[in-house]
Amino acid sequence: MRPALARQMIPTALAVAAITLIIVMSPAEAGSDARSGERTVPVRLGTEQNWSVRLPEVEKVVYKGEVIQDNRNVEADGIHSIDVLYSLAFVTGKYIKEYGKDEELQTEADKVLLPYQTALGNFTYKELVQRGLNKTSVGGSKKWVEFNSPSVAEWVVEVTPSFTLTQDQSAIVLNNHIAIYAPGSPSEPLYKNLIRIVSDPRDEPDSAGLWMKGGGERLKEESADLFARSLEIAWREIGNASRKDDPARPKTIRYWQGKSEKMERAGVIDMRCNRAVIRTLRGWLMSVPLAEPREDATGNECNNKLSQNLVEFRGNTFLP
Repeated sequence: MRPALARQMIPTALAVAAITLIIVMSPAEAGSDARSGERTVPVRLGTEQNWSVRLPEVEKVVYKGEVIQDNRNVEADGIHSIDVLYSLAFVTGKYIKEYGKDEELQTEADKVLLPYQTALGNFTYKELVQRGLNKTSVGGSKKWVEFNSPSVAEWVVEVTPSFTLTQDQSAIVLNNHIAIYAPGSPSEPLYKNLIRIVSDPRDEPDSAGLWMKGGGERLKEESADLFARSLEIAWREIGNASRKDDPARPKTIRYWQGKSEKMERAGVIDMRCNRAVIRTLRGWLMSVPLAEPREDATGNECNNKLSQNLVEFRGNTFLP
């Protein structure tokens, strides 16, 4: 696409994406609409209830490098709307060039992905979703369906996951836009939200060597772990009663994104094993490694690696 034409498209593209965000994740709707995750009756899937994941429109899994500008991560203080629009645009195949997300900066940031091209070049959403489904414990049988497949008479989860590799290559960040549809309601989502999962930072002298073990198997498995967590957190959300009674009060949460400390103003939903699941002021959900570990966390509780610490869906209890 020509730069001049792209610039002309920015206002329209941003407006369309902004409308999507308002519908999906506006804090003003957080207390009034099932689309924001609120309900009066909890919905929990039994082992006899099957569900499907609808694949994104594009084929290859979207990865990007973490953009750092003026020695400061442009995503430094939590999830920003522009970052959300940016990731959503890539996954849906739409072109948006945002303020502060210059193409040249992103191209430079993406150089961090060069050691991983052999693994990422053939990593499809079909593979990612299947790996993730193999790691989830919700409901009965699970499968993926194509983006354009007709509606099915079972629960359907629409996903648009994208990943960011930190510049120090020690962590992966997932942004997953999720919509859950009940059987018989293919046009009205029961739940919509953005769920961000930040992996535990890896302290390895050779990060590329770690992620590329087995031809990139470690990188793919970590990505699938994060994707599985996001699915389980979403199911846990609709398994709870109305959020009007959510006792979580906003506080400043300090967490690690790679080896950099970040902050987010949010309410704590659950905290375990030096990780927390939090709800941001916009209503979005995050699972993050805490920069200030809990004093009561035991060594045995927190020695497991990320890939061994998947979310457990057990009623209202889950590992962050």
